[in-house]
Amino acid sequence: MVGLSEGEKHFIRGGIAQDIRTDGRRRLQFRALSVETGVIPQANGSARVRLGATEIIASVKAELGKPSILHPDKGKVSIFVDCSPTAEPTFEGRGSEELSTELSVALQRCLLGGKSGAGAAIDLSSLIVVEGKVCWDLYVDGLVVSSDGNLLDALAAAIKVALSDTGIPKVNVSLSAASDEEPEVDVSDEEFLQFDTSSVPVIITLTKVGQHYIVDATSEEESQMSSAVSVSVNRNGQVCGLTKRGGAGLDPSVIFDMISVAKHVSQQFIAHLDSKISAAEAEAAAE
Repeated sequence: MVGLSEGEKHFIRGGIAQDIRTDGRRRLQFRALSVETGVIPQANGSARVRLGATEIIASVKAELGKPSILHPDKGKVSIFVDCSPTAEPTFEGRGSEELSTELSVALQRCLLGGKSGAGAAIDLSSLIVVEGKVCWDLYVDGLVVSSDGNLLDALAAAIKVALSDTGIPKVNVSLSAASDEEPEVDVSDEEFLQFDTSSVPVIITLTKVGQHYIVDATSEEESQMSSAVSVSVNRNGQVCGLTKRGGAGLDPSVIFDMISVAKHVSQQFIAHLDSKISAAEAEAAAE
């Protein structure tokens, strides 16, 4: 928990009202973003993303599995979040477990359209090898290394970067004459298919402080919020998911306005993130 004096709280709220935050940013301005790829060699894809003082490491592991009976034409993606106890004093003990679960559920809802994966922002049909029989299961892990607010947006950005770094092995399938038999698969150690992240959205969280809302809130700013709405938006400006936290209720007109602002801000953030990914990939290729 951020301990602030009454004077500091007034300074934060007053700055946001005047559209100049304590670190000099405007209300709808992000902190500095840095991106690294390939930080975990054993994973199929990985990334480190820093958003101000918030730091996330995300990794993707691909394993062959069997599609669910309900969705025989889709692969599966599971998202797990872990909060390092060294990232924030409140992450020690049960505080870490509760936040990890909350963030995992929110990412699942915003990136996969819920637990079933129906209406997923991530294209699960691209993970099918043999319909109804063989698919790729992606295990996505996000680790909060350092926390200074806006964890959900930073985690989503790190996952998007890690997926762009993910190579899925090419699979050759030998189908047997009997359709009820399991197909034989040969997984290549040398040929990899790049995971298509063009449809993977970013998450933009609008945090309401007083009468105004801000993006990329720091921990101190989050301590002054009444509520926050997180909207996942793809590069086509389509809303893929939404989640709200904070006790204060919001008028529907305010939520619609927040969604509109999130859609606008998301396009700038996606373009910025794309350029950072391209630079990181070029740097990795040059090494």
